[in-house]
Amino acid sequence: MNDQTREAVRQWRAKAQSDWTAVEILMASERCPAEMVCFHCQQFVEKLLKAILTCHGIEAPKTHDLRRLIQLAEPFVPELSRLSDASDTLTIHEVETRYPGDWRQIETSEMNEVVKLSRQFGDILLAKLE
Repeated sequence: MNDQTREAVRQWRAKAQSDWTAVEILMASERCPAEMVCFHCQQFVEKLLKAILTCHGIEAPKTHDLRRLIQLAEPFVPELSRLSDASDTLTIHEVETRYPGDWRQIETSEMNEVVKLSRQFGDILLAKLE
């Protein structure tokens, strides 16, 4: 991997970590905005997937569709296949939380499931980026 690619991967990882830090801070709040936690969970996974693609010389497409990103990353991270269907849950939270009219109340139980799923993705992807 050349220095330019290494730096791009580092930047994707740093941005992903920033999203995960936001998740941790928001969840620690008594007034935790569940929709924002879910948004940052999706962003965390998206950026890690784009780091994987970059690491393998594939230009990360400008998409928030995790299923699409997983399809591109799966040859390098076959473990992602078992989470592909679940990725739709995360993708929904990227879109629904951004615009008025699309927003709906996110229950704490749903938020917790999204966080759990994001951790599963993170465990797999971060191990591959070591």
